[in-house]
Amino acid sequence: MNYFIIGMFSTLSFNSVLSQMADHLFAGVISIVGGIVSSVAVAWVKRRWEEQRRE
Repeated sequence: MNYFIIGMFSTLSFNSVLSQMADHLFAGVISIVGGIVSSVAVAWVKRRWEEQRRE
């Protein structure tokens, strides 16, 4: 759940810039994709960090 919240907030500013320059549908798709990518990236970094702490 935390990953999705972090991903959502990280794309809010990006989405506001896009909505000024692009179509709303395009901005919505980019926002959703950006949120998913951000969530995956945060989960991956957290997992790597936890693995390093165990060693």
